Amino acid sequence: MTALVDGYDLVILDLDGVVYLDTEPVPGAVDTVNRLHEIGKPLAYATNNAARRPEEVAAHLVQLGIPATADEIVTSPQAAAALLAERLPAGSAVLVVGTDALAAEVAGAGLKPVSSADDRPAAVVQGYGPRVGWPDLAEACVAVRGGALWVATNADRTLPSPRGPLPGNGALVAACSSGRRSGPARGGRWSSATGWTPTSTAPGGPGWTACWC
Repeated sequence: MTALVDGYDLVILDLDGVVYLDTEPVPGAVDTVNRLHEIGKPLAYATNNAARRPEEVAAHLVQLGIPATADEIVTSPQAAAALLAERLPAGSAVLVVGTDALAAEVAGAGLKPVSSADDRPAAVVQGYGPRVGWPDLAEACVAVRGGALWVATNADRTLPSPRGPLPGNGALVAACSSGRRSGPARGGRWSSATGWTPTSTAPGGPGWTACWC
């Protein structure tokens, strides 16, 4: 009997809420992924959670019992940094709202991570970070209002967790949109770098998020 997976050359697995919830695996996910490994099916893992670098995501999967390497991981910080590198001159200042993982990807793309609007950043990149607070959002609002290109790693309003949905990056994007009179979708230089998940609530609707530039 032909299995559904036999019709595909590559399986791309979403992570948050699909393979794991925070530190815990989704029931049945580890066994399913390992069966795919056993039959030799190429795998990739995608996440729009911007809090961790590929090496950290791979290490988490290994802890859960899934063999994975960093080069199999595709993250939204990678996509956001690549988008910024395409649109900005090398060495441009980028105000980072998020974790060190996001800042590292920005630096790796040949750009200069900064934390203050006083640094006159050419762009703001905004990704989920559990310690993002009001001062970070305030700096982003000032920079965006001053004309900086504004890129969000994703616009999902919620993040799945074992305790139920928690505020996601989209909630922080909504807070930062107070810096623009029209909001991100109509305010001019807004880009969403990535973000397909089953729960996507981006301005363009479910699926791949739209891009306003």
